[in-house]
Amino acid sequence: MGLIRNFKLRQRAATCVFNTMRFATRLREDMSEFAPSFIETVESLGDELAIIARDACNNEKERGALLEGLAVALRALDLSIATQTHVVARLRSRILRGEPAHVGNESWQRIAM
Repeated sequence: MGLIRNFKLRQRAATCVFNTMRFATRLREDMSEFAPSFIETVESLGDELAIIARDACNNEKERGALLEGLAVALRALDLSIATQTHVVARLRSRILRGEPAHVGNESWQRIAM
């Protein structure tokens, strides 16, 4: 059962990364004022994958499957190896901990007030 679960998590991460990066690239090509920079896109992806890791993963191995999905999607996007390595290294600790950088308890408290 663990093998199938890891495959599903890997596929979920790859689909998330692939769709997010393609959408952001299309926005940048259209010169939209709402287009996020590459760094903003990567940070957003890190948050999204960290939330998936926190909510859907029970152990380190499952979180590793998310990292594999990230790497697969970056390869599919035909990014340079240096860029792939940099993005994975930048997001690895956040995903393995399951802690998004921009989502915290205090943000919900501020919204409630």
